[in-house]
Amino acid sequence: MPRKRENFSNANLESAINAVLNESLSKKSAAAKFKVSRSTLQHRLKNPNCKITCGPATVLSSEEETVLEKWILQSCRKGFPQRKEDLQLSVKQFLDKNQRSSPFLNNYPGIGWYKAFMRRNPKLSTRTSEHVTAASVGISEKDIRKWFDDIYQYLEEENLCDILNDPSREFNGDETGFSLCLKTKTVLAPKGSKDVYEVAVWNAKENLTVMFTFSAAGVMCHPMVVFNYKRIPQDIVNSVPPYWGIGHSESGWMKSETFYEFVANIFHPFL
Repeated sequence: MPRKRENFSNANLESAINAVLNESLSKKSAAAKFKVSRSTLQHRLKNPNCKITCGPATVLSSEEETVLEKWILQSCRKGFPQRKEDLQLSVKQFLDKNQRSSPFLNNYPGIGWYKAFMRRNPKLSTRTSEHVTAASVGISEKDIRKWFDDIYQYLEEENLCDILNDPSREFNGDETGFSLCLKTKTVLAPKGSKDVYEVAVWNAKENLTVMFTFSAAGVMCHPMVVFNYKRIPQDIVNSVPPYWGIGHSESGWMKSETFYEFVANIFHPFL
């Protein structure tokens, strides 16, 4: 007769074992409370070091996988999330350094191991990261609140606080960078996380920037596109809509000189 498969989690089984060892519950009561097989509970109590998972033994121990999981979660929180390839490479380096044999080709785990690892560690999931600059990462809530306090203090000193009562006189501008070659890939992140940021380390020359400005009343100023050319080709100039600004810099990023050109030639005439 084939053995009937038992549906209960290892966490429930461990809780039942601890309850019996602590003498807070009998074996029968613990099995009933945590919904585990009484025979399996008895077997585990008699053989505490026996294997509890189905299939072949894992290459890494549960403690080693816990360390990997913690490393992935901490890396994500710091803005440097790990990818599937990073996880696989770290396992290979660990096995090579400790001269551990494995069923993997050259100790490099495949997609099957990766999927099984993700199932064994449900705190992890795959997400698409959003790039932010290293400078943006260093900005705290305290810095942002101080900026607004300084602006309000300036308006008070110049007797201009009435501006805050007119949304058509309040504008917010920001640059958006568009990478011309690199696309973000999925990374490993805590399960359920909505926004995953990654500090950008790509080649900044493969980039262009667009300056967008809106009033609090919802009116949009003409944007400005900054190209990474020393001299912008005429066909690109002809393709830009009328009234849009065109700038250039070696990196494709907004510079102080380019921002001055935007204010003088685009924003001020728009006002």
